[in-house]
Amino acid sequence: MHELRLELHSTDRTTKVDAVKKVIASMTVGKDVKDLFPDVLNCVQTGNIELKKLVYLYIINYAKSQPELTLLAVNTFVKDANDPNPLIRALAVRTMGCIRVDRITEYLCDPLGRALRDEDPVSLVCWCIICFMCTSCVFLLPQQTTHN
Repeated sequence: MHELRLELHSTDRTTKVDAVKKVIASMTVGKDVKDLFPDVLNCVQTGNIELKKLVYLYIINYAKSQPELTLLAVNTFVKDANDPNPLIRALAVRTMGCIRVDRITEYLCDPLGRALRDEDPVSLVCWCIICFMCTSCVFLLPQQTTHN
């Protein structure tokens, strides 16, 4: 764990990408790597799309167990939702929509509205996915509360 932490804070981009890949691989096989959340979160400020995708995947997986730390990434999501690259815009909006932290939804409205007006097909598909997810949650919510 200590070695991974050092690699996540490396200034070498390749080392950092490899470290996040190791974290994701550990996460995939069921190892608990939530203690690395702040270290992985620091990697989100990058122009490297591969690293950004990996960090966003990690955040989606552990956001529920680290809600306060997840909110620290909101500024990056909002900034990425305005990126000139449509893939990064879509990735940011999709990630925000997949995070199950109550307070993040208030930050999702503006990027989602911009995605709705976006002419790029990647962003529009992302918007459709988020709308479907939100609609599904609304219909499932009453069923869950009546069973509790």
